[in-house]
Amino acid sequence: MSEYNVESEYSSEPWGIDNSTQRYSFVADEGKGKGPNPVEYLTGAVNSCLSISAAMLIAHRKLDIKNFKINNTAHTRKLEHGMSDVARMDLVITFESKMSQEQQDAFVKRMFEVSTVYQTIAKAVKMDIKVNP
Repeated sequence: MSEYNVESEYSSEPWGIDNSTQRYSFVADEGKGKGPNPVEYLTGAVNSCLSISAAMLIAHRKLDIKNFKINNTAHTRKLEHGMSDVARMDLVITFESKMSQEQQDAFVKRMFEVSTVYQTIAKAVKMDIKVNP
């Protein structure tokens, strides 16, 4: 198995958090324009992991899939005492392909199966998924 470490530190900017991995640095922010907020990072992590999984499947299996895109909208809800959570994510996945519908469905199913972040988040957040609507 793999391990991933991110070190986070409150920066001198109000609401800014400096994050660093072994090789990269990134900023999280809450409305001050220095970087995405944590929910946007979570949403982007789902999209990124699914997209990387799709790209690997397309390359490895030499699939006829072009213009693969994901649009993901995270919906938060307020809980008691000022708390909130991500209640739902609406994913719209689009791509072009001359493959049969059965082949496209198999590709999408496998993409979800091998996406670590999707598998993790889907256990806690309702996912509404549309493919080539």
